[in-house]
Parts: sequence; C-alpha cells; structure tokens
Amino acid sequence: MRLLPLMVSVSLTSAVASAQLLTPEPPRGWKTTAGQSFTASVVSFDGTTVIFRMPAGQRTQAAAATLSSEDQTYLAEWQKKQPIKVVLPDVVGVETANIKAEVVSEDPVGERYVYRTEHFEFESQGKFSQSLLREVARNFEATYELLKALPWGIDPKPASGERFKARLLKDKGAYYGAGGPPNSAGVYMSRTETFLVPFESIGVKLVGKSFTKDEDFDYSTMVHELTHQMMHYWLDLLPQWIVEGTAEYTSTLPLRTGKFRVSAAKNGLKDYTEFLKKRAVGGMPTPYPLEKLFPVTNEEWNEILTGDPTMSRRLYFTSYLLVYYFMHLDGQGDGQRFVRYFREVGRARKSVEEYKLAMAGFMNQAGVEKLPGGRFRYPAAMTPPPKPAEFADEAAQNAFQKKTLQILLDGRSEADLMKQIRSAYTRLGIRL
Repeated sequence: MRLLPLMVSVSLTSAVASAQLLTPEPPRGWKTTAGQSFTASVVSFDGTTVIFRMPAGQRTQAAAATLSSEDQTYLAEWQKKQPIKVVLPDVVGVETANIKAEVVSEDPVGERYVYRTEHFEFESQGKFSQSLLREVARNFEATYELLKALPWGIDPKPASGERFKARLLKDKGAYYGAGGPPNSAGVYMSRTETFLVPFESIGVKLVGKSFTKDEDFDYSTMVHELTHQMMHYWLDLLPQWIVEGTAEYTSTLPLRTGKFRVSAAKNGLKDYTEFLKKRAVGGMPTPYPLEKLFPVTNEEWNEILTGDPTMSRRLYFTSYLLVYYFMHLDGQGDGQRFVRYFREVGRARKSVEEYKLAMAGFMNQAGVEKLPGGRFRYPAAMTPPPKPAEFADEAAQNAFQKKTLQILLDGRSEADLMKQIRSAYTRLGIRL
C-alpha cells in the first residue's frame, strides 16, 4: 500500500551467477548412487552439474543426480555459500512505438471504461485521452519489465487470468468504496488480485469529455502498487518492511518515456530525501528502530498505518532506506546479501505458488462455498490442498522470516547494522 504524501531492450541484462571460491575447497569423500567412492574437492556447481578437482589435480565433472543424497545435500548447502555476481541493468523499459493499448469497452452511463495492453487490463471510471492512455500503458508495461530485470528472481505473472487487473477511480469516495484503506494513495488487493488508485493520486484532470495528464502527474504510486502486484506470490513470505521497501525503491527510480534508469538510483534517493526534507510534514523522518521493525507482523504494521500517520512515515522511510542500502551500499555495494536472501525465499515461493494455484482450483469445484472474510466451507468428503510448511500458520511464517533475516544480518546485530547504514548514508551526504 502507498501512503499519502504529507524499451524492450536493456543496456545490460540482469544476471545472477555463481562464482568460484577464491580459495580451493578442501577435498572430501564422495559416493555415487552406484556405490562408487572417491575423494575430490568442488570447483564449481551450477545446480545440475558439479566440477571436481581430483587428488592428482585433474578436473572431471558429474551430474549431481548421480551422487548420493547426502552429497547432493552438501552441494546444495555449498552452493548457497558461494559468492554471487550481481549485474544490475542500466536502463529497463519499453519503446513507446511498441506499446499497443486497445479500448475494450466504453460505458459513459455506468462510468466504466476498459483498456488493455499486453500484460494488463485496467478499468477506469473516466474516459482516457489518447495521451493519458499511452502514458499509463507504457508505465504499466515498463514496471513489468523492471521487475523481470531486477536481480530478485521475480517472474511476474497474474495469479489468475491472462492479464494483471487494475481499477482507476474518479475520486477518494469511490476509492474507499472499492476497498481502499484510509490514509492511502493506492493499494494492491491481493485477495482480488487488483490494484486500486484514485485519479488524484496520479494527477489527472478532466478536459472536455476525457481525462488527461495534469501538471502534477506522478507515476510513483502506480509503480509502487504495481510492484506489489508483480510480486503477488512473494507477499506472504516477505516481511512487510521488504514488501513496502522494494515498492518504494522501484517507485523512486527515475522513469521517463517508459524507461527506468536503474543506474541513476542514487538520483532517485536524493530526490526522495530532499522531498521529505522540504515538503513532508515534519521533514525527513528519523529511522524506525531495526530491532522493532524486523519483527513487526503484518497485523501490527496495518494497525500503525491506520492509527499513527507519523509512525507510518517512519516505517516506509526506514524500509526504503534498508532496501536501497542492501541493493547499493552493503558490503562491496554489489547487492550480494539481498540477492542471496531473495534466492532463499524464492525456494519457498515456488511451493506457495503451487499451493495458491491448487487452492484456486479447489475453490472452483462444485460444493465449495465462499464466505465473507476469505473463509470458505466444503463437503466433508473433500480435502483442501495442504499449506506449505513455511506458510502453515502465523507462527511458521514468522519463524521463516526470522530465519531468512539472518542472511541479511550475516552475523551483525541490529545495532551494528544501523551504525553501518548511518555511516554509508553519511558518505552520500544524507544524515539520518
């Protein structure tokens, strides 16, 4: 959720690859599934094939599947510990000439106008001018390309249907009536798989019989909520500070004519902090204590949002600072821990995606009745799909988030991490 404010071609494609250790791996004993034993050290492993250095120095390779289960487990753990090379894209987006936005239907009486692009179908309560339709369409599609290109391992796809869904509403009353939360500029409703935003949050105005861009047109709320939508299958596994921090990060990347300049992320950071200093109520917030932020549950986060706007700004600000830090300033400034974190969460995400697809199929079966509040009932003879272990209940989810957080902390306490964050931002001229 976004708080209210108080190129198809890519210059460098995103790539994440395992790198060889700087020091040789010590030799150990191995056994094949056929019972053959040998001694060798690992040179590299790509998840399928392992390269060994034999005692005499020669190299040989083998498929991991031909090794014992114990050795396969060892290789999986070994791979997790290897250095990761992360290459960020320079520019990501779409070419305006390649964007096709079609008018699906227009109903002036019912205030329902439906438009469609390659990956999105969005409904508006007002007719879009051609210039506004082009702008919205390319920003939507550019955000899709951005999430694919960033080294987080996101594979954006609709939870159901062929396209992502969005609704653009004429005013705050209509937005709240559709389910938009108080004190918000936009929201992604994961239950209905729909992104909602009122016109005033993006800056459009009525000219004649159609809406067009206003002087204060702002893409950031769209990008923020679309980021949530692209990460649909990740939302239940990520702590809220990463959910919102990644969305704030993408929404601050410079975007022009359908192209994000990822290489200019620092410019977005400085624009963001300058805006807070000069225009936000209370100026730039103080960071929220990490020892309190990291364990915040989704329910606690939402309570703060609805009850304490000042604290809410601190939550969002700190979440953004953390994501930017882990992407550009942590360690060697190569985002290695953050990418490693997403890799680990990504392993669980696959099971969550499979579960949600299975549940969607179950809910469509005859005899299954949907009830208010996301509940449902079904005949005793039927059995719903089991939840993945990491997603079984709130306790399991919190335990998973606590475990994966250790990848980012990497032996540091919250206090030590905060000292490093303050020092890194000070070097950029930003005092927290």
